[in-house]
Amino acid sequence: MELELVHMDALCIIARNKAIQIKSCKIFESLNMKKLFLIVSLLLVIFSIKAQEVEKLYGIDHKKKIIVATGRLPEAMKPYKETMEVKGETYTYYRSEMPLITITTDGPIVNSPAVHGLINVADADGNVITMHAGFKIRGTSSQQYDKKSYRVELWADETGTVMADTTFLGLRSDDDWNLEAMWAQPLRLRDKVANELWMEMYKLPYAESEPDAMPGIRMEYADVFINNEYQGVYALTERMDRKQLGLRKYNGDIRGVLYKGNGPGAPTFDNLPMYDNTQDTWDNYEWVYPNESDTAINWNHLYSFTNFVMNASDNVFYSQYAAQFDKYNAIDYYLFINSLMAMDNMGRNLFVARYKKSSTYMYLPWDLDAIWGLDTDGNKTYNAAGLKSNGFFDRLTQDCNDYGFVATAQTRYNVMRNDILTTEHIMELVQNQYDALVESGAYNREHEAWPEYTVDESQLTYLSDWLDDRFSYLDGEINAGCGTWGIEVPEPVEGPARYAEIFPNPAKDRINIRFAEAGEASVRLYDMTGHLVYSDASNTPAFVISTQGLSQGVYTLVVNVDGMQQVDRVMVK
Repeated sequence: MELELVHMDALCIIARNKAIQIKSCKIFESLNMKKLFLIVSLLLVIFSIKAQEVEKLYGIDHKKKIIVATGRLPEAMKPYKETMEVKGETYTYYRSEMPLITITTDGPIVNSPAVHGLINVADADGNVITMHAGFKIRGTSSQQYDKKSYRVELWADETGTVMADTTFLGLRSDDDWNLEAMWAQPLRLRDKVANELWMEMYKLPYAESEPDAMPGIRMEYADVFINNEYQGVYALTERMDRKQLGLRKYNGDIRGVLYKGNGPGAPTFDNLPMYDNTQDTWDNYEWVYPNESDTAINWNHLYSFTNFVMNASDNVFYSQYAAQFDKYNAIDYYLFINSLMAMDNMGRNLFVARYKKSSTYMYLPWDLDAIWGLDTDGNKTYNAAGLKSNGFFDRLTQDCNDYGFVATAQTRYNVMRNDILTTEHIMELVQNQYDALVESGAYNREHEAWPEYTVDESQLTYLSDWLDDRFSYLDGEINAGCGTWGIEVPEPVEGPARYAEIFPNPAKDRINIRFAEAGEASVRLYDMTGHLVYSDASNTPAFVISTQGLSQGVYTLVVNVDGMQQVDRVMVK
């Protein structure tokens, strides 16, 4: 088999898509190469099929000696792999139904600025879209990996002054795309499956008004060549933005808004610095939308909400939080992130959005790769215990009202445990993606591009076992008493060390806590079910806890002062 045969193969795919019947497509393998070349040339003229269009259905990497083509295949031929001679050299020829993306750029791709180039996206039916585009490396910690992820901005021409929308592979029409390398995902599927699971769990509250809006992103796999070098299998993904969420457009007044959390601080409700409306960042928040004008930036609303979460009294917080943040979104996000045990999605890798001016805030997830028992480098953690939280959820999980956050979340969790949040359902989603990648030969091609990568099928067993352990833990934790989620109440420790004087004990009206001198101190009081009934922190030499409203019984008092902890049992009469 020689290179002209690949060209003929691609031509036949395009011809079928154009409803052109080419008899030799069924018999071309039996033709000698000279005759085949003449037939190919004649057909290109007769049917006005440009040679450049045919060439976009396959890519050749002369360094790796690999040819990858896209096209429909009979089931018996999947995955398709052959060896062939090209100018006396032995090449490996792959063909699959996975789309093919070929990129050529005017220079090396860097973080910034975007470099001009052309992107060709071809599907297995011979449809090809070619666009001008700007390319740059995306991600932060992922940039350490050899296989890079890229951001792709579609341009109307080579200048990049005007953006151009188009749709790829059945995804939305847009001018902004990501190519995800999936390097830290051993099976190259966790982010894709997790996003599918999220969109199965959560529906936007305004979906009837915005039927095209989605609370997450969709992805399609593709083989990628960049400047004639095969880069392996990528995921072409939509981006989380105003269009994806269907947020109301800026009209001179801020209506729909979108922020991205990029780390601890204000996004985790641990810091509240003053903002500057001339800046598009505020303490690890990034302003995403509106972006029509610099004057559209106004951090005041998000600052006020963060201040409310951090500083409102319990009575004010529990009576008013649902008027500022969608309680049902918060519940689904909390249960979703904790079902995944996502390592980095409670302050980083999340979006905060508001549909319109009168709407409440909501959370949306992003970059779901360090999940399901893997760390950010894709290594197994073997840990299925613990709850992920931030300062907002720390307070929400203390909402013990009859129809508050905890009671509603317990009901929601137990309903989803019947179908969506089960090991069987998640493994079915995973297995479907895995089988499709195996059938397409994607794992073999990924190894060709990156020899250090080898698919590890034992990851499936690890994930299934981990999910069983995780849901076993969550079943007990979520259904435990209100105020106990993720809290481990310390036991008293025998020993002479005493940092605080506790009196009287038993206590009737109040509990006094006195230190030898003022210091950074905190106190927490738990009932016997593990429910937190009191907490306070201050730089003070003493605390007084009123026992009014407390039931008679034994309580656990945890005192921390200047980094030292003391735990006592206290009787309330």
